[in-house]
Amino acid sequence: MKIKSLLLGASILFLFLSAVAAEHENLLENGSFDKGGKTPDNWETANGLTSFYVKEEGRGRIVKMDSRISRKEALDWMKQFKSDPNATPPEPVIPKNDFDSIASNEGAWLDSGFINVKPGQNYRLSVDFKGPASPIVWIKGFMFHPVRKDYVDAYQTRLVPENPDKEKWKTFSIGFNPTGRTPKVEKMKVRIYAYWPPGIYYFDNVRVEEITPEEMADLLKKRALTPEKEMNKEE
Repeated sequence: MKIKSLLLGASILFLFLSAVAAEHENLLENGSFDKGGKTPDNWETANGLTSFYVKEEGRGRIVKMDSRISRKEALDWMKQFKSDPNATPPEPVIPKNDFDSIASNEGAWLDSGFINVKPGQNYRLSVDFKGPASPIVWIKGFMFHPVRKDYVDAYQTRLVPENPDKEKWKTFSIGFNPTGRTPKVEKMKVRIYAYWPPGIYYFDNVRVEEITPEEMADLLKKRALTPEKEMNKEE
């Protein structure tokens, strides 16, 4: 009888731990960028001039973005890269005037693959980052357009790291709910984006997790925002 009780207790503990693990599963496939070949699985190809996948000792593969590049060179290269992804990137040109860099307008970015959205679900977006200033990590939400027969932009919110460090990795998080105001959102993806000021920005361990209402409230409390104010930050 004692053995049965122990087995029952172990089973309950296992189910509990499994539920907790599932709740905090990273819904973003390959958020560490480590799986895959030259281009990590579930991420778009880096262009080799403003966006890169590089190795860092102790971390594995990370994202590096350089927004210092000449805007003219970057735009010309983006067009060429789109038509021929196997072309060799040009030698980077860094203008003396910061306002002539790609940081002053378009910036640099990389997109993940799609993640399915659950109606009413709260989520947490987290990222490890180091760099000279705050980048943006976007959540882009999409709904299915009945006429176009394709997914179109319907929602967005953003994580803007506060007080980042140029040399030291820090982890930043926000809570969000894609269907809170836009119930037709069915899919979402992450966009890593570096812009002003011109500099080199680094990203790793991007996570999108389902969270409880209590965890969502805690994230909002830490940011000293009410749910209404937080929702207003979602565009």
